[in-house]
Amino acid sequence: MKSQKAFTLVELLVVIAIIGILIGMLLPAVQMVRESARRTTCLNNLKQLGLATHSYESAHMEYPPSRAADQFLTWPYYLFPYMEENNFADRLFGEKPYFEQDADLLNRSISAFICPSRARTAFVSNRESRDEPVGPVSDYAGNAGSHRYFLGDAWAQFEEPVDGVFNSGYARDNRVVNGELVGPARGRYRQASITDGTSNTFFFGEKYLNQSQLGNPSGWGDGCVLNGDEPETFMRIGGFAMPIAASQDEPLSPGELPVFGSAHPTVTNFVLGDASVHSINNQISEETLMKLCSREDGMPVSLQE
Repeated sequence: MKSQKAFTLVELLVVIAIIGILIGMLLPAVQMVRESARRTTCLNNLKQLGLATHSYESAHMEYPPSRAADQFLTWPYYLFPYMEENNFADRLFGEKPYFEQDADLLNRSISAFICPSRARTAFVSNRESRDEPVGPVSDYAGNAGSHRYFLGDAWAQFEEPVDGVFNSGYARDNRVVNGELVGPARGRYRQASITDGTSNTFFFGEKYLNQSQLGNPSGWGDGCVLNGDEPETFMRIGGFAMPIAASQDEPLSPGELPVFGSAHPTVTNFVLGDASVHSINNQISEETLMKLCSREDGMPVSLQE
């Protein structure tokens, strides 16, 4: 009777070690592929926002305001009809403040506003700071300009001159009478206002959020993106002393440092005014970031700087 040759213990341990090494080499590659796919989805979301803004500007001859008046609806509401969200937009009331909207209607998510790299467990806000209805959160914010106008919260107000693209509308153009907005919402800018050129100016970007405070409003910057009572939620700025956040664990809250940032390892995604999308290295110089966030600084800029 022939004897069957078996593996020795040493051979078995060697095989197990080789398999372990191969798995160790494979897992990072799989994670890189998955992150690449998530980043592509994120860029596509921003592309939609850029194209919707183009469509809005073509129809209205101006860009929408980030909010027409304090507590009223924000820029997503104005872009919804150009993002196949007509049914949602038609059931909201642009002339009424956020807190008067239908709470049941607001309690929904909007997939185009969510970056899949950010590990969210919920896609509506946990609460709102003044007990308003909860609503859809967003990983994207409108570019409200550079650091130069960061005096208190002047970058979010209604009369101060600012250099962004998605700023609060002028109070004189968006009158509120008896608690309602009179007439159509008016933005501050049109294409001719982007004197640096749309290909040199950020329109939207991913916003920095503390991973442990997702869904929390006000100073944590992750309330409902439609709530015009929470500027940090739908507007961000960048420039000197306002760099892109390097991680999701920055010590300051967005209320103290309303900057851009992401859940991607080393980059943050943006869409420019020409609807082109770019993954920007988080270590981009503050000077270059300032140039890209300002629509009118008049200085040449390169995305590679």
